[in-house]
Amino acid sequence: MRRLPGFALLIATLSLAAGCTSLPPVHNASNALEFLYPEGNAEATDPKDVTLHLPLRVGIAFAPGTYANSDPIPEAKKQALLERIAAAFRAHNGVGRIEVVPSIYLKPRGSFENLRQISASLGLDLMVLVSYDQAQFTESTRASWTYLTVVGPFLVQGEKNDTRTVMDAVIYDIPSRTLLFRAAGESTVKGNSSPLNQDRKRRLFAEQGFDQATQPLVAHLEAALDAFEEQTKEGTVRGAGTPAIALYNAEGKRLNPPSGGGGGGALGGFELAAALALALAGFAGTARSGRADAKREPR
Repeated sequence: MRRLPGFALLIATLSLAAGCTSLPPVHNASNALEFLYPEGNAEATDPKDVTLHLPLRVGIAFAPGTYANSDPIPEAKKQALLERIAAAFRAHNGVGRIEVVPSIYLKPRGSFENLRQISASLGLDLMVLVSYDQAQFTESTRASWTYLTVVGPFLVQGEKNDTRTVMDAVIYDIPSRTLLFRAAGESTVKGNSSPLNQDRKRRLFAEQGFDQATQPLVAHLEAALDAFEEQTKEGTVRGAGTPAIALYNAEGKRLNPPSGGGGGGALGGFELAAALALALAGFAGTARSGRADAKREPR
């Protein structure tokens, strides 16, 4: 009996070493919705018509975040992830310059006034805001959380020993404050850790989650190119009843016909997957085909 406490301590130690403990989930988020609409008024104003002059000047940055402990993405890692996304834009002739904006330029709850300041200082037309939501579960039961985006909530479920990451990109026309495009990517990293290395492993799994979620995010941006090119030919952001979009080249020549019924509509739903990124590929082709269409004088 005198040996029982020591034996119990040995069993507990072995259990810990085997990684059988249950740790609380770690949840970190960076949300464009909270940054742009700190008062919760995302539906307060109707989208406005958009005029874009090529070549476009585009900024890309992570929205400010809320972190359980510390920011899970070091600034150098953020810049590397943003460069991967920026490459999808640089490949298209419609973009003259894309600027990777440091995180310190964006203020928590800075809203569109903060974007206007960045636009004025860096000379930008559009802003790509990248958000993320990441939860890590270690030997815990099945859990879920709701990720709020500009276009609605998403339910994300996680299993034990999972690192679930959702990355979301929204593209705004800064002058009109109009949402032009949204795309997302997600990943699941499964792994185990012992109590002795759980912090290091969680940081490693977190970085792997961001790396893996960036790949489908970029793929979804590129896959949407053809669909938006068709919409720009009609002169709307994504079809009848949505904001009109006018494209002009560097000489001031209209590259797409005016919309017959654009403007005044509300953006919504997953239909926003047809996005501004599509225009970036379509600008060069539209400019060529537009020479034939340009015989029709704009109304």
